[in-house]
Amino acid sequence: MSNYTQSTNFATKDALSPGDPLKIVRGTEINTEFANIAVAVATKLDTTALAAPGPIGATTPSTISATNVQMTSANGGQLAGLRNKIINGNMGIFQRGTTAVTTNGTYGPADRWESGFVGGSFSTTQGSFVSGDTLYDTGGAQFYTQIVVTSPGTGAGNYVFISQKIEDVRLLAGQTVTVSFWAKVASGTSSIGVNLQQNFGTGGSATVTGTGQAQALTTTWTQYSKTFTLPSINGKTVGTATTHFTQLVLWLDAGSTYNTESGSIGQVSKTVSIAQVQLEVGPVATPFEQRPIGMELALCQRYLPRAGMASGWAYGLNAGQYAFSYLVQPRVASTGVTVLTNAVLNSNGTPQTSNSATWAGSGTNSAVLNLTSAANFCTSAGSGSTAINGDYLFTGCEL
Repeated sequence: MSNYTQSTNFATKDALSPGDPLKIVRGTEINTEFANIAVAVATKLDTTALAAPGPIGATTPSTISATNVQMTSANGGQLAGLRNKIINGNMGIFQRGTTAVTTNGTYGPADRWESGFVGGSFSTTQGSFVSGDTLYDTGGAQFYTQIVVTSPGTGAGNYVFISQKIEDVRLLAGQTVTVSFWAKVASGTSSIGVNLQQNFGTGGSATVTGTGQAQALTTTWTQYSKTFTLPSINGKTVGTATTHFTQLVLWLDAGSTYNTESGSIGQVSKTVSIAQVQLEVGPVATPFEQRPIGMELALCQRYLPRAGMASGWAYGLNAGQYAFSYLVQPRVASTGVTVLTNAVLNSNGTPQTSNSATWAGSGTNSAVLNLTSAANFCTSAGSGSTAINGDYLFTGCEL
């Protein structure tokens, strides 16, 4: 952006004597001035136009300061991509299935979302938007997460929350960030808390727990946002690689021990629905980022890798060992397996469906399983073998 700079001082010509050649205003001088003005007009930001009612296409007025331009949208569309630090904020990926989660420290049904509780009980399930719902008709959302909280009503150390751990505590340190989400309660009015924590991992500094902010909900789907400034990590010790993170915590029930973290939301039974969670750098919430489904799935599989076909060898007539290549390289090597569909085993005999799978080891790009079947699938031990049409989730890669 350029300011207009005058090249010729025309006023000084008035004081010159008649006949002085410098008194003449030349066409080249005028052309130079017009060129300078054109450059400035073409490159200078119009602060008055941005202040109100905003640029053409903006749905609400924009604001500008010396260091920051804020607008709700540009021509009604999404802003630049890869802003959302939350993975699966749209709740659309659920590789583990849709079975309700009721156990502390368990992920799901939506990938990357972990439930935690002490005291009372909870059930985290998948909900589906229907035609007529705001996010279904105009927001590009198909699913949401619903948590039924049965609060004991007492107990200072009790809590229920859902959370997501964002890899690498350095990523957001010292920055102002905004958390936005859609939410509602099934009946009445009730509050949830929003909080960010910095965990420095194994061998690192103590966890830094921020001050939570409470948000009252109603029975209508509504978008909310909260802005936080994360502390600098200057002077902190960052622990072992792959173990440190920043954690977004959505508090649903909290005893007095957690008043600071939860925003003092207290202990009340409720049914909360949450959708389209976004965490981005900056002081304002921007439109929810709609990443391609394939990209979102790949991001999820970094923490929950998946594979379905493998090759190996038969160490028995009905048993073999197989190396499964991950579809996406995981964050760390897996430590276990969950069977979604048993593979069909074959080694020049009669193909048989596996009836058991035991995790045997893993590396950077693959995991090894021991598979068995009820009947023989090969004619001689030691022969090459294949495992096809299976579907396996390899566990232990979450933060």
